[in-house]
Amino acid sequence: MISQLEVEIQREAERVTLAQGVELYWLEVRTSGPRWQVTVYIDRAGGVTLDDCERVSRALEAPLDALIDHSYELEVSSPGIDRSLHTPAHYRKALGKPVELRLRERKTLQGWLHGISEDAIVLTDAQGMMVQVPFAEIAQARVIESRFL
Repeated sequence: MISQLEVEIQREAERVTLAQGVELYWLEVRTSGPRWQVTVYIDRAGGVTLDDCERVSRALEAPLDALIDHSYELEVSSPGIDRSLHTPAHYRKALGKPVELRLRERKTLQGWLHGISEDAIVLTDAQGMMVQVPFAEIAQARVIESRFL
C-alpha cells in the first residue's frame, strides 16, 4: 500500500526530474524502522551521466527535506542497461530486447520481448516459441541486454 507521503514524494520527484531535463524512470521508498532510503532512477535518450544524477540529487534535497520530517538517504541513479521493468511504458521501450521474468510461481523465463498487450506480454524463447505471460503472473522483470553484447 502506497502512503500519501510516498505519493507526494513521487509527485515532487516527477516535477524536479522534468525541470532537470530527465525522465523519472522509477522511484523506490524503502523503510526499515526509522531508517528510510529514497532511490530515484532517472533516464533520458542517450543515457544518464553522473552530472545528471548529481544535479537531480541537489535539486531534490530541499523539496524532500520539506516532505520527510526525519532522516533519510537519497540516491539518484540510472536504471542501468539491465534495467528492471515495472510499467507498461517500460515494457514498450524494451520491445525487441532480451528479458528475464521471475514468475510468482518461482519459475524463470528468458526470451526476446516480442509484444505487449493490456494484460500480458509475449516472449520469443530460445527455441523460437512464442510464450504469452500475463502481467499478473510476473513477480519481477528486467532487461538482460548485457548478457548479449
